[in-house]
Amino acid sequence: MGPLLTRRWPAMALAATWAAAAACAQSDRSDRNEFYFDASAGYVSADTDLNTWTEGGFSKLRYTDDDFEPFRLFGEYHGRISPTLRARVVADYVDDDSGGIDFTEAVLDWRPVPRSRNQQQVRFGAFYPSFSLENTDRGWQSPFTYSYSAINTWIGEEIRPFGAEWSLRRRFDGFRSNHEVRAFAAGFYGNDPAGTMLFWRGWSMHDRQSRFNDDLKIPPRPFTTAPPQQYSPFRETDHRPGAYAGVEWRYARRALIQLARYDNRADPYSFSGGQWGWGTDFDQLAVQVSLPANLGLVVQSMEGYTEWLTATLPNGTRMPISEHVKDEFESSFILLTRTLGNAQRVALRYDTFAYERPGTVPEFYGDEGDAWTLSYRIEPTQRFSGGIEWLRIDSSRDLLPMFYATPAEHLESQVRLQFSYSLAAPRR
Repeated sequence: MGPLLTRRWPAMALAATWAAAAACAQSDRSDRNEFYFDASAGYVSADTDLNTWTEGGFSKLRYTDDDFEPFRLFGEYHGRISPTLRARVVADYVDDDSGGIDFTEAVLDWRPVPRSRNQQQVRFGAFYPSFSLENTDRGWQSPFTYSYSAINTWIGEEIRPFGAEWSLRRRFDGFRSNHEVRAFAAGFYGNDPAGTMLFWRGWSMHDRQSRFNDDLKIPPRPFTTAPPQQYSPFRETDHRPGAYAGVEWRYARRALIQLARYDNRADPYSFSGGQWGWGTDFDQLAVQVSLPANLGLVVQSMEGYTEWLTATLPNGTRMPISEHVKDEFESSFILLTRTLGNAQRVALRYDTFAYERPGTVPEFYGDEGDAWTLSYRIEPTQRFSGGIEWLRIDSSRDLLPMFYATPAEHLESQVRLQFSYSLAAPRR
């Protein structure tokens, strides 16, 4: 399968989703179609001495200047194709070097009528894995903060499988039981370069989601004057399918615990369409608990490895000093949130993150640090919302002074004032 076809996979999944929805909608007037639109903009005040990562810099922030910014414009379509089959497509517009209109998800969702306490679901297309307890709003946004945790920022940047996910949900001790378990598993293609961004730029914290055909910029190779490298996170390089699976337990709406594992099974020696494979796998634990006094707690922890070849060139050749390495990455966050009445919410989150190469002498820390986020949001009407967020990131990268003549330690902060307008078209 050639590079051109692998690059067209997302478009093919999108076209199949639209075609199925359109054909069935024409044959059944009882189908319901729902459209949702959201536009957000505001003012950002950032304090950092690094260049933004969207321009190939090392900053962990999306914005590095004080200015008015259009954050995101997206539309989400839900269509009922049949009583058990639905389609969902999310189109996204951002204004940066890899901006314009593109798609983040295109999914067909089949939920057969259960004949027992077992409820099955199959998703097909391009979608986010069922990992995030933080990004649960429309358009895979967070209802708690504007900038996502380091874990979910990275998932939004580099993790987007094209495949099928099966899940089974079972409620115990009768229909009205409060205890429920769910298992899920998926096979997919694409996502072979996932892990590239973690090494070259490190962890980050923002709200930009990579779209199907984005060519992201990563920092230039050291000791050169070449422009930033281009990176496409959702390519297939070795024709080997990846997989992920997980299990979760839920008690009513009060508690949820999830264990999951992801492995893209990429061959680090593979190269296709200008992208090298990065063999990336990770385990994660996520917990969500409803506490007294309208408090909510979300905790997520991730630990994994990525295998890749050093000293490789964008044209697919290896330099004589090229070697296979296996780097370790990990990140965790704890988020505490409280609703104030029906229209306001405050949230406080603490993140830690690290990227290192075990066993090296001296020890190599590609990236390590922590961050605090404090957010206040208000939604006075169904269409208008707004809020303010403060974000502070303290990090250190060994390779900056070694290869880029830049200090290793950096303290970055950001204040973000945001206003959003949303519109849901009537169902029909």
